[in-house]
Amino acid sequence: MEMESTNSWLPAQMDRTAGPATAVAPRRRLPARRRSLTRSFTIGGAEGYLTAGVYPDGQLAEVFLLLGKQGSTLAGLMDTFSVTLSVALQSGVPLETWVGKFINTRFEPSGVTDDPDIRIATSLSDYVVRRLALDFLPYATRAQYGVFTAEERARSLDGERTSADVSAVLV
Repeated sequence: MEMESTNSWLPAQMDRTAGPATAVAPRRRLPARRRSLTRSFTIGGAEGYLTAGVYPDGQLAEVFLLLGKQGSTLAGLMDTFSVTLSVALQSGVPLETWVGKFINTRFEPSGVTDDPDIRIATSLSDYVVRRLALDFLPYATRAQYGVFTAEERARSLDGERTSADVSAVLV
């Protein structure tokens, strides 16, 4: 006896009992021993650590966030955010997609940071995607989102844009 969908009001493509609509990309696992970059940060008085693990080719592969208030709801949500981001990166979702979705998100804690490249963050996720963009995306991609290092901002204020800066934005 074949079981009918209990979600008859859903279109077939949204019916969860109909099976997956698309193939899932295979997950690219990291080697047991890998390089990582860890940075401490403060946003609006909240302290934390951002660790970015990389594949042997230097491509971003995983993200860990450790907040000063362990056990808090916010720490739990940010841990979930970092695990989701890590699995997505390992499954082929580009970092640029995450930057586009989470830049300028607004929630507390927010405010002044101790990062000279990111003076103000509108949330923890805003800070994380900006920092990762600065560390792992090329200038032309970051420029689309208005994410620049302190040095790049100073150069643009001084009118000293290099030909590489200009051509990267035009590409």
